[in-house]
Amino acid sequence: MGVSQRAPLQSRAPTIWDASNQSGQQLAQVILAQLVENGADIDISGLEFDFVRSIRVWDVRRYSHRERGRDDDCSESYNMRLGTYGTQGEFGWHRTTPAAAPQWVLPTRRCSSSSWRRGVGVEWEDHEGNHGYEWVAY
Repeated sequence: MGVSQRAPLQSRAPTIWDASNQSGQQLAQVILAQLVENGADIDISGLEFDFVRSIRVWDVRRYSHRERGRDDDCSESYNMRLGTYGTQGEFGWHRTTPAAAPQWVLPTRRCSSSSWRRGVGVEWEDHEGNHGYEWVAY
């Protein structure tokens, strides 16, 4: 049996490490360019990476509701989308509706008074299954 030769560690390292002689923002730009060009070099489809797929981004560009007319009809208007991560970490936007949003995104949908909401929210589950979220109004 012959002895197997392995390539030196430097030639086996992901190309992202080629940027290690850079610094600061320049390093981040080199890394991002390599990731976009080469894609991720690990498989994240396993259950241990479910925390990545649990991240949801709520983009509420416009949400309002108010009473309209003499019959106390409620008018609801919205432009919302939801961002999610796929099996290998690919991110995508999808249109969504107020009915799909959790209460922390739209605290009230009652039409007893006029309401307006705009902002971005991010929610997640950590590796232990704990739920968290942040909301930024703008």
